[in-house]
Formats: sequence, C-alpha cells, structure tokens
Amino acid sequence: MAPLPETIRTFIVGILIGISIVLTYYFHAVLSVGAVFSHFFYIPIILAALWWGRRGISVAFFLGGLVLISHFLLRTDVGTVNDYGRAVMFVVVAIVIAWLSERLKRQQKDTERERDRAQGYLDVAAVLLVVINADQTIGLVNRRGCELLGYREDELVGKNWFDVAIPERNREDARQVFARMISGAATTSPTDEIVIVTKDGDERTLIWKEAVLRDAGGRITGVLGSGKDITERIRAQEALQNREAQLRTIVENLNEGLGVFDLDGHPLQWNRAARESFGLFGFESAPGNVSEFDSLFEFTTTDGTVLPVEEWPLSRVLRGEQIRDVEVRTRRIGTDRQRVFNYGGTLVRGAGGSPFMAVVTFTDITDRKEAEEALLAANEVANLYLDIMVHDINNANAIALGYSEILAEDLEGTNREMIQKVRSAVSQSIEIIQNVSTIRRLRSLTPPLRPVDLDAVIRAEIRQHRETDIRYDGRPVTVLADDLLPEVFTNLVGNSIKFGDPDVTVAIRVEDQDGEVLVSVEDTGPGIPDDVKPALFSRFRKGKSSKSGKGLGLYIVRMLVTRYGGSIRVEDRVPGATEEGAAFRFTLKKAAREEPETPAIPEARPPM
Repeated sequence: MAPLPETIRTFIVGILIGISIVLTYYFHAVLSVGAVFSHFFYIPIILAALWWGRRGISVAFFLGGLVLISHFLLRTDVGTVNDYGRAVMFVVVAIVIAWLSERLKRQQKDTERERDRAQGYLDVAAVLLVVINADQTIGLVNRRGCELLGYREDELVGKNWFDVAIPERNREDARQVFARMISGAATTSPTDEIVIVTKDGDERTLIWKEAVLRDAGGRITGVLGSGKDITERIRAQEALQNREAQLRTIVENLNEGLGVFDLDGHPLQWNRAARESFGLFGFESAPGNVSEFDSLFEFTTTDGTVLPVEEWPLSRVLRGEQIRDVEVRTRRIGTDRQRVFNYGGTLVRGAGGSPFMAVVTFTDITDRKEAEEALLAANEVANLYLDIMVHDINNANAIALGYSEILAEDLEGTNREMIQKVRSAVSQSIEIIQNVSTIRRLRSLTPPLRPVDLDAVIRAEIRQHRETDIRYDGRPVTVLADDLLPEVFTNLVGNSIKFGDPDVTVAIRVEDQDGEVLVSVEDTGPGIPDDVKPALFSRFRKGKSSKSGKGLGLYIVRMLVTRYGGSIRVEDRVPGATEEGAAFRFTLKKAAREEPETPAIPEARPPM
C-alpha cells in the first residue's frame, strides 16, 4: 500500500488533534469525569503526532501544554463559546504547525536532492572517492570505488576501511597515518601511492591523495581519500623493463658487433662485440662522437677503392638505405692495423612510421677473407697445373691416335685388332679428360643463364656424328642455358652411339610444354634394364655393358639440366619393351622472345 501524501497526512493529524481536545472537555465538563482520567484522551494526540513524524513529539507536548493552561485559565462550562473556540483554536494551531512542517519537509527534500546530486558527481568521477569517518568506518564511497573494490555500496558503508580495503601487511602503518591526520598532526598523507585489496584478493596500486574534513565548528570529522588505479600501468612498465633487460642481455651477448646511432649519426650504444672490435684497432674505448671516425679510419672496398664518408655504411643507412652483406676493409689511419667487416643496417621507425634511430651491425670476416684468398690462390695454382696436365695429356693422346692410325693401315689380323684396342683406350682417356674439365667448369662460379639457340646446339652436335643416322625435325626455339649446354647432347648422343649397334638410329625431338620445352633423345639400341635406371645419373655409376665408361657422363648431364632449372629421366623408347631402346627426356625453360638469342658453340673436341 502506497503511503499517504504528506499534505493529507498532516490534515488528518490536525483533525484528530481537534477531536481529541473536544472529547477531553466533553468528558471532563459534561460527564464530570475526573480531570486526571479525562487527560487520557491526550493519548490520541500523542499517537497522531508520532505518526506525523519525529517532530510530532514536540507538537504533542506543545498542544498538551496549551490544554493544561486553558483548563486553569478559561471557563469550563459545557456548551459555551469558549469551549468551541478552544477546539477551533487547537485545530488552527494544528494546521499552522502542519504547514510549518510541510515547509521543513520541502527543505529536507531539497537537502536530499543536493546530497544525491553531489553523490552523482562523485559517481561520475573516474577515480575512487571515499569518506573515512573519525572512527575509521566508511561514510561514503562512489561508484568507481565500489567497482574497484568489488563490493556493493551497502557492503562498504559503515565497515572499517582498513579492515576491508588495506592489505594486512600495511594495515597498522595506514592506521597510524590516519590517526595522525584525525588528531591534526598531519593534514595530508605522506605517500603518493597505496596498495588496496579487492574482494577477490587482488591487489591494486593507486595514486593516493587525502585531505581532512571538518565540520562548521572546525572539528575534524574524517578524511576524504581519492585514488587513481595505476596497476596496469605499473605492470606494463615492469613488463617493458623486463623486455628491455632481455634485449640488453641478448645484444650484449651477440657475437656480431652492433652500434645504435641517433639520426645525426652520434653513437648511442655499442655492444660488447663492437667494443672488442675497436680494441683490435688499439682503442681502449669506443669513439663517442661520429666526427672522430673520419680522422681515425679509412674505409675501402675489398678491391682497394677508397670510400668517401657519404658512402660509408652508416651514412647509407642514415639516408634511408637498408644494407646487407656489404664488405668493407677498415684501416686505422697512421697504422697498419686493418680488418674486413661485413656490414648490415637499417633505420628503426616508430609506430607512426617516422625513423628515430639507426642500427648498424658488423661482423669481423678478416680471417675468413684471408682463408678465401689463400684458397683462391691455391685453386689458381692447382688449375694451372691441371691445365698444363690436360694440355700435355691431350697432346700425347693426339700423337698416340695419329701413330695408331698409321699403324692400323699397315697391320693385319691380330695386330690390327690390338692397335684398335689401343685406339679405344686412348679415346676413353680423351673422354675422361673432357668430363673432368666439364666438371671443373661446373664447380666454378655459376654464370647467369642467358638465351641460347637450342636448334643451333643440336645441329652442331649432329655434325659431329655424320656417320650415324640421327633424325631431327629442326625448328627454332630459345632456352635459358649457358656455354655448357652442348655437353648435354654430347653425352646423350655419344652414349646412344657407343652402346648401340653399328646401325643404331638416334632421334631427337623438341616439344612445347607449359612454358618449357621437352627434349627427347631416343635410340634403337639394347635399352637400359629397369634395375639400373634409378641410379643411372649417380656419380661413378657405370652401366653393366663392357663399353661403359667411368660413370661421369650422365652425372654431368643431370647437373647441367638441374642447373638450368629442368629435370631429366630415362624411359623405354617403347613402353614396356626394355630391349627396344632407351629414351632420355629432359626439360629446359624457354627464354623470353624479346631477349637476344646466343648460339652455344661447342668446343672443339679431339677425334673420337
């Protein structure tokens, strides 16, 4: 049931008070009831006043006093005007008091509205606000404080602040600080940070401010505390510090030298390896200013060309270049101390994309370069001796072949067969030397691939075997290869002739295949057994025939085809019929049409 409106309730109280007064005089004057007994009718007046509110008690006493005074001062004859006048007087007095009470109620509501408005302001605040009474209880806490602590407002108000919100280890010290503020010995908290504990037991760190509260008389009634939660910021700072410590440890333990520079080129940090590198030049500490470098060091390329300052690795990085594997010979001016370093570097950019520092790394490769140069010199000497040996052996082979050919014309029968075997052995020697030379060229630095006229290469190889039936439907096609492409056809066609019958037929086909060309070299020879095919292209893997060489020819073919980005396989010329001949098929990449074609001319070979 909804409560009666205040105005109606006040009017009812006034009527009850008036009726009670009339009844009191009626029983006292008309029925001659004793004055003491008749005064019991004042009880409804008191009860009605109590129903009115706490202020009704004062009203009841006031009206009761008026009744007593009127009883002794006014006439008590029943039915006189004075009796009704007194009743009306009390009703008027009750209405006046009710009107005054209504004004007080409105003032109270205005005060409550102001209080609620202030509470709303506090709730909007993004920080914890709490009023701690002098007895350490919570008098007021805003919404943010409730959210932060994890309690409802009714669970906090009236509770001891220190027991609820302060960790036990800090509780006694916090109480002592609070006591000093309540006593007036201190007006603010001595610390800018405190730790609070939430309902779930989680600890939060706050930036904390406190101020004493005083009443109208200047007496301290409590403390107003405000706190901003900085827990996540502190945790982020700790995580950042840990990450920085990790990175610092990693950088310091790198075997690669590292220097950090500002955008003007001034060093900000050198790691351990960098400082040790400067020690190799006789420095006790790393230079602290970029202007010193020009007068201390000379930078040159590995071939001895002096680099101007603007072409130094750091200068290039500061211009925005990202450098990698830049080899620079560094010499300390005025001394014979020099080292070769491999440089890398880049600008470091912030979240907005703007650079804020440069990082340069360098690795001392002096020992490696010296070893490479020594190895290169040794290779040059070895190649010189190998060239001399190949030249001399080829000359000897050519002489042996010439004399054996002359002898073969004059010999008959068994002697002629023996001289043919000598010629065959010399031919194998020539083949071995040719294969070794090819492998040596393969092992050297790989030149870039270029367009090669495949048709010209195939026709040049066919001209080397005019006595053999080689069928080829020529058509122009350009592939990516180099000067060693003729070796592929030399070995494949040579194998077909060597292992085939005297009347063997070789067919060469070239077909388009998805941006590549498929080349097939087929023969009508004895074929290749299935158990030999998987390892046929391995190094030093010889065939089962007595005519097999040293196992290098097909190994070279596979290396070259792979070098050109293709693949090779061996199959039966007639599927399922091994004895019907072999078919070598390999792919080569087509060259772009706009690139110039370069025919690969095979090197002159001694007669086989």
